[in-house]
Amino acid sequence: MRRRTILAGMAGLGVGTVLQPSAYAEPQSRPNGPWIQPEQTVQKAALTANSELGPKLQSIAARSKGRMAVEVAGHSAGGWPIHLIRFGEPAAGKLPVLIQTQIHGGEPLGTEVALHLMQTLATSSHPTVKAVLDRLAVWFIPRLNMDGADFRDADGFLVQRRQNAQRWTPQEWGLAAGTPAPWYLPRTLLEPGRVSGYDINRDFHPDLTFRLKPGGEGLLPGRSELPGFFVTPEARTSAAVFQRMRPKVFIDHHHRGSNTQSDTDNQLTTLQLVGIVTKGTAGYPLDPAARDLGYRVNVLVWDTLRALGQSGFGGITRYPDVELPGTALGSYALNGAGIMLYETRSVAQKSMGMLIRQSLIGMGTTLESLATGDIQSVDPARYYDIPPAGPSIGNPRDDL
Repeated sequence: MRRRTILAGMAGLGVGTVLQPSAYAEPQSRPNGPWIQPEQTVQKAALTANSELGPKLQSIAARSKGRMAVEVAGHSAGGWPIHLIRFGEPAAGKLPVLIQTQIHGGEPLGTEVALHLMQTLATSSHPTVKAVLDRLAVWFIPRLNMDGADFRDADGFLVQRRQNAQRWTPQEWGLAAGTPAPWYLPRTLLEPGRVSGYDINRDFHPDLTFRLKPGGEGLLPGRSELPGFFVTPEARTSAAVFQRMRPKVFIDHHHRGSNTQSDTDNQLTTLQLVGIVTKGTAGYPLDPAARDLGYRVNVLVWDTLRALGQSGFGGITRYPDVELPGTALGSYALNGAGIMLYETRSVAQKSMGMLIRQSLIGMGTTLESLATGDIQSVDPARYYDIPPAGPSIGNPRDDL
């Protein structure tokens, strides 16, 4: 069935790269590029800078006639404000939905998606938007990793990076000075002259109040398949928002590299999605009802984007199976939220505008379906009909 989402309506994306396509005799994917060339850089001037984010949010709120509230929910390790945007409050008859983007600073398009979606929710008079606002409470953390989003090299050039900017301070937690850092603080960032920082999306724990304390040295450094430790102010801020809202649906927007559909189909994947990232931990089982709601949301988005025909959104696959209770998705799923991960294709492509629209259509359709209750007609068992992720590919110039 072909769906048209009102909340995906937008214009003037104006986001692009200084890239030119390259031709190869045996293309590794369809399309085979454009790929970043050694002398080229991705142009991010059209993307929202940290210094612009707060004013943009306040401007949208000023035109919302009270629909949209803006607050500072916390601060990054580097001191940047972390914004929380609220459309309504959780209450009887209002399903709570939390949308979080840019937990990895080098994955910026989710913030642009959130800004477009907030603009529509704040100013549109369409009946569909009114229904969403009447029946849902929708909150946004539009950029969690402010440090990574503003990270610059030694020459001051914006490079953005996955991690925040934070040192390991075991004494802060009452631990011995020689206690090893959590595994998700890359050891290369502990080298002299490097700016250290954590992968925030491994710093979560199903116990949303967990904190390291004296005697906890034996827990460190931990492992990827175990919970994290809430040592970053960003993860603690996100968890505090979750506890305050208790969302039934949690959507997290990311980027990854490029993949083809399969070993035999070299169509380039535009999106990988996932509705389960952990089977549960001791004391924190995965609620089947929450799991199935996540499955439904993922299937809904898969169906919607595929139904758009020759839109460029056809290459959609299922993210590889993982066991990651230390992610935001994992810990929130174990606290009763149905989850969806957007892993959109790498930002180092000429098609950033298309990728923004792809996620906007998916999120808009999700909110509409949750508001109408149509989400319940989606069969969660179809989740595993979504084809698994195909092989990873890279810039063919890297092999030259």
